[in-house]
Parts: sequence; C-alpha cells; structure tokens
Amino acid sequence: MANDHVPPQILRNFDELASPPPGKTNKERLWLGYSADNLRSKSKKKSGDLGSNGDPYNEPDDYSNLDEVAAPAPIDEDAEKGEPHLEDQRNGSSALPSHQRSPRGSRLETEIYTIAHLTLFSILGTLSRLGLQALTNYPGAPVQTPILWPNVAGSFILGFLSEDQRLFRPPASDSPQDKAGHDRNKHNAHKKTIPLYIGLAIGYCGSFTSFSSFIRDAFYALSNALPVPIQHPSLASPPSPISTNINVHRNGGYSFLALLAVIISTVGLSLAALQVGAQLALGCEKYTPSIAHLVIGRRKVVDRLSVFLAAGLWLAAVIMAIVPPDRHNPSPSTHETWRSQALFALVFAPLGCLLRFYASVHLNGRMPSFPLGTFAVNTGGSALLAMFIALQHAPVGGLVGCQVLQGMGDGFCGCLTTVSTWVGELKGLRRRHAWVYGAWSVGVGVCLFVIINGSLMWSQGFKPALCMA
Repeated sequence: MANDHVPPQILRNFDELASPPPGKTNKERLWLGYSADNLRSKSKKKSGDLGSNGDPYNEPDDYSNLDEVAAPAPIDEDAEKGEPHLEDQRNGSSALPSHQRSPRGSRLETEIYTIAHLTLFSILGTLSRLGLQALTNYPGAPVQTPILWPNVAGSFILGFLSEDQRLFRPPASDSPQDKAGHDRNKHNAHKKTIPLYIGLAIGYCGSFTSFSSFIRDAFYALSNALPVPIQHPSLASPPSPISTNINVHRNGGYSFLALLAVIISTVGLSLAALQVGAQLALGCEKYTPSIAHLVIGRRKVVDRLSVFLAAGLWLAAVIMAIVPPDRHNPSPSTHETWRSQALFALVFAPLGCLLRFYASVHLNGRMPSFPLGTFAVNTGGSALLAMFIALQHAPVGGLVGCQVLQGMGDGFCGCLTTVSTWVGELKGLRRRHAWVYGAWSVGVGVCLFVIINGSLMWSQGFKPALCMA
C-alpha cells in the first residue's frame, strides 16, 4: 500500500476518513486525533520513497483537514478519560518538510483523480437521495420528512466504510498477524488515503445526505407548512402532489414540538445509523469481499476510468438539461418533470460537493474543537436554499427559472451540505464541544430560514411554485 495512499496531512480534517474503526472497544480503538497523528508520522517516514517511486497518490498537505478522514470511530463503549478526540488531532497537525514532499506532478495527478471520484459519486449520491425521497413520500407515511431516510442511509454507509477492514485490504496483508487485528490501525491509515475511498465517504455519503434539506423541513415543521402527500405519484393526473397544513391553526407550543420532532429524529437516527453501519462492518468482516486488487493492482485503470465517467455523466446531464423538450412529443411534460426533479440537480451537484471538499480542506483545521469548514457549508448552504425557495414561491423567472432554482436547491445545496460528516464530527468531538458545535449548526440554520423564508411566508404568503405543480 506504500505507493497507493494519499498523504495523511490532507486527510486529517476529514472525519469520515480518519476515524478509527467504530467497532473497537476503547482499549482497542483510536480516536480521531490519535489516529490521524499516527497516520501523519507514518507518512513522514515514507514520504521520501513516495516521491522517488512516482506514487500517483501523493495528496496535497492540506487534505489532512478533511473530517471524513479524521473522525473517531462511532462506537463508544466505556469511554476512558484522556483519549484523543478530533480537536486533539487538529492541534497536533503539521505539514511535511519541503524536502520530503513528492514531485508536484504526482500530487496534481492525485488531486485530479480525487476530483473525478468526488464528481462521479456526487452525481450518484444525488440520484440516490432524490430516489429515496420519492420512495418514502407517500400518503400515510409515518414520517413526513422524506429527507430523514437519505440522511440515515448516508450515515449508515459512512459508518460501514469507517469500520470496514476488508474492502480495501490488499491480499498480501491477509497474514495471521493482520487477521488478528494487530495491523488494523495501519490498514485504516492507508485505506483512507485512496481517492476511491475519499469519493465514497465524502462524495457519495456527503451528497446522499443533506443538512440544508433537514433544516428546511425543521423550518416547515415550525411554521406548520410541512408538505404532506395527498396522492401517490404513480396515480394518473393527481390534482396536486403535496398539500400543506398552513391553513390548519395550531398554537406555538405544537409548532415547537414539531420542530423538536424533526431535529431529534434526524440527529438521533443518523447517529444511530452511523454506529449500526460500523457494527454491520464488524459482523460481515469474514464475508466482505476485497476489492483491493482493483483499487491497488489496477488503480491507474480505475482512476482514469473515473475521470471519463465523471466528465461523461456531468456533460450528459448538462446537455439533457439545456436541450428543450420536443414539442412534437405527445408527452413533453415528462421531460419538464425530469428537468425539475433531477436533471438540473445533477448539473449543480458536483459544484456543491467540490466546494464542500475544499472548504473542509482549508477551514476545518483552523479551529480544532469546531469544524469551521463543515459549519460554514452547512449554514451557508441552508441560507442559499432558503433564498432559492423564497424566489421559487415569489415567483421569479417563470418555469425555467423555477426549475433552475429547484436544481440548485436539490443539487448544489444538497451536495454542499452534509449530515453524514456532521454526525461523524459530533461523535468525534469531546462531549461539550460536540454539543456546542451541534447546537450552533442547527440554531444558525433554523434562524437563517426564519429570517429569509419566514419574512415572506408570514407577510405575503407563499405562491405555488410553477415547477412543483
């Protein structure tokens, strides 16, 4: 694996990637800070060899700020005092000396591969989120916030990836010592530097989940405007896909309880899913196949193929969104529906994912106890989504304008914000810091929605969005 890993200095700030295996007891497992420090120290010892060998996975130093990489394991049993946390790892960060760094070319190549995987998996994650929301939005659904299930599913997958010991373990490491678990920490340090792993943890899980949509539904619950399905989408010509309760009076106490219900259910179930995913990885360890022969042995083929796939899918989404529907088609409205519900979202999804990635790279390491990059994209994305919703219901721009705004909300804001990384950080931080960070994230997000959307909703009212009729 020496020639197949990304320098940990970049990965240290990604909690999905740097977290120790969730299923370990505290005597066996490592917290985020300790895990990332070990990763950095091992990288320093081998960094000279990386450059001389032309290692294609030679990431920039600031990848260590990715919290998807650095977060501790989700499972916490009998926590002992003094164990390193996410903020400990931040304080211990240091960049490689210039004489130990690999050539600029290999680092650029690695960054291109990373961007390709993030682009590809952001598109797939967006499709998964929109599809799961559609499946869980039906009359009589016990949960009226469809974004809950993508948030839970994305957190579950991240927990599995964080704990998994098989998918990215090379065949050569199947030694008795490794099977006994003595080399688990070394394996975790290496697997989290593979661009494919970064694409799965940051690109797919981060885009599958959406913090801005979670805050949107929290605001809708507070304002008694949570959309409720009244007819199944599969039925022909429904009079309206959703109905709101805004005309049904309820006092402020009930609205506050509705707000708490959305927040508690989303945060609680997402944290639980993170741990369940880790437990499943431990339980299936003997049966999980290894894909290391593809990731490592044929890494150049896999990485280069991802570049073409990412560019092709993104270009196809752009072309399909731009080309107007065929007016001679007996059902042109079908194309318009897809443009509203998916195509424009896929166009803007990679932009949001890449912005989140670089925000984490450059900001998460600035405040060890408060992941500033994730906080900035989650709250900023929530504010942008609130503005897009307000413009949709103003309305502004006609049908195409409404479709673009819907795509920017579902695609750009949906991928810019993330719940999977957020709950991983909550689990990795010390308890007091986690409460402060979580409360500020939710509080600021809800307040921004109240200021931006509430001022319009409670003064002039929401007009029907043209693309949602």
